[in-house]
Amino acid sequence: MEGRGHGGRVAVFVDGANLYHSIKSYHKGVLDYSRLLQAAVGDRKLLRATFYIVEKQETDEAQGTPSARPFVYNLNKFGYKVRSKPLQVHETTTPQGERAVSHKGDWDVGIVVDMMRLASHADTYVLVSGDGDYVEAVEYLQSEKGLRVEVISAAQCTSQALLDACDSHTDLAEIPDLFRRSPKQAVSDQRSAIS
Repeated sequence: MEGRGHGGRVAVFVDGANLYHSIKSYHKGVLDYSRLLQAAVGDRKLLRATFYIVEKQETDEAQGTPSARPFVYNLNKFGYKVRSKPLQVHETTTPQGERAVSHKGDWDVGIVVDMMRLASHADTYVLVSGDGDYVEAVEYLQSEKGLRVEVISAAQCTSQALLDACDSHTDLAEIPDLFRRSPKQAVSDQRSAIS
């Protein structure tokens, strides 16, 4: 994405849950969030980068439940404003008397609202998500607000309607140096090389 001739002010919106599931399903290694932001902005002026996360309710860390705080702290260091909300857990009982648990947590509406709020201040939006739920918002922002909307996502799990609507798409796999090998992978690769 860098080096393209699209100047102006850019705002970046990262759908953290969508990004997480894409990485988990299709990519190995640890994503470099600083590098992701550099690739999204390129040589343009960053207006704002917002990273949206849904957090499990923190329980006692003594029980071994990790906190999202270090992750949020690092995102802030890299230049992201982090918006977080708790994962909602709903428990119901089926007619057969069995306990059913469902989870709800996404930022789709919140991201769209933030996009609308910033529309008069930016020239380009970069949406890091492959979710087709954003198509109508993308089309509105392009036709009614004159914004360029770019998408960064894992191509394998990106809605075709979103690909058709956006002005450009960058596959996560095409961004140089975006993924670092995790320490576990390095050890595994060394073992494979020795065998």
